[in-house]
Amino acid sequence: YIDAIATFKAGDVAIIFTPDDTHYDIALACINQGMHVMVTKPIVQTLEHHINLIKAAKEKNVLVSMEVHKRWDPFYADARDRARSQFGNFQYMYAYMSQPKHQLETFKAWAGKSSDISYYLNSHHIDFSEWTLEGIARPVRVTGTSSTGVAHSK
Repeated sequence: YIDAIATFKAGDVAIIFTPDDTHYDIALACINQGMHVMVTKPIVQTLEHHINLIKAAKEKNVLVSMEVHKRWDPFYADARDRARSQFGNFQYMYAYMSQPKHQLETFKAWAGKSSDISYYLNSHHIDFSEWTLEGIARPVRVTGTSSTGVAHSK
C-alpha cells in the first residue's frame, strides 16, 4: 500500500476497506501523504490510534471519516425513523447481533485472530444508537457482555 499511496497527491481521497487491524497503518500513511480518508468501521482498534489519527489529520488539514453503511440499509433507516417519531421517550435500548453461519467463510481469515468480530458487527449497534438518539437522548449507563472463541462448523 505504501507504493500505491505514493502515487496520489495531497487532496486526493482514500477509501479504506481492509481487515480491521490494517486500518490504522494505511490511514496514517494516507494522511501523511496529505490525503483525506474514509475508513470502514471500526476506524481503528485502540484509543491511542484514534488520538494519533486526529492529531495527524489536524496537522495535515485533511478530513477523516468513518463509513457506516447500515445508515443506508432500509431496515435500519426505517427503525430510526420510527424510533424518532413514534415511540416516545427512550428508557432502554438493547442490541444483539449474530453472524449467520453461512458467512463464516467471509470472516474466517481474520475473525478472532487479527481482529475481534464484535468490533466489526457490534459497531453497527453503537452507531445506530448514536444516530437514532442524536439530539433527543444521552446514555446514562452502558453495559456489555462478551464471549470468546471462533465458530468452526457451518
